[in-house]
Amino acid sequence: MPMYEEIDTRSECGPRKYRDVSPSKAAQAELTWFFNEAESAMDDQSNFCARLAGCGVDTLEAVERRAEARHSAGKIYDRLKRVTSTDALLLSGLYIERYWSDEVEAALPGGIAGAAAVCARVRVEHLRALARAQTRAKDARAFVEEIVRKGRPELVAEWRAELELAPSIAVAAYERVRGNGPSVVPEEEGR
Repeated sequence: MPMYEEIDTRSECGPRKYRDVSPSKAAQAELTWFFNEAESAMDDQSNFCARLAGCGVDTLEAVERRAEARHSAGKIYDRLKRVTSTDALLLSGLYIERYWSDEVEAALPGGIAGAAAVCARVRVEHLRALARAQTRAKDARAFVEEIVRKGRPELVAEWRAELELAPSIAVAAYERVRGNGPSVVPEEEGR
């Protein structure tokens, strides 16, 4: 019997599945884009830096792409404001693309590691461990890595039990507020 239950983590091939909830392709595209690419898609280059680099001022198409990205990001942000702050934070943990070691991916698969890194309980445990000089981890993400690598399966199992249902609730809440319309991710950014 495997130490950790498998969770479907297919993000490129199909939607993730958390318990009995799978995000729609549109929701998955929106959340992935918003938490990983939206900021750079909206970024205005300074005219001063462009001139120093010898580049011309932006084209009309570039300005329109950034405006469309700002509009799309604003829609997604408004939707995230309509879910609880806990659900919005959890969605950020689930969808921000981070590197995790193979050990962490095995112990906390399917975005659960990212959820753990933003979970209040894990963050408090990290601060307590820092205060007691029991860790040198600089943030909750590094703390999750440290706990898994130190071989503390009982603590990891507690985190999994706490976080097992939370992604389903957060994804379902986002799906409710977004409705069933098409994705708002800009065309060239869409998946």
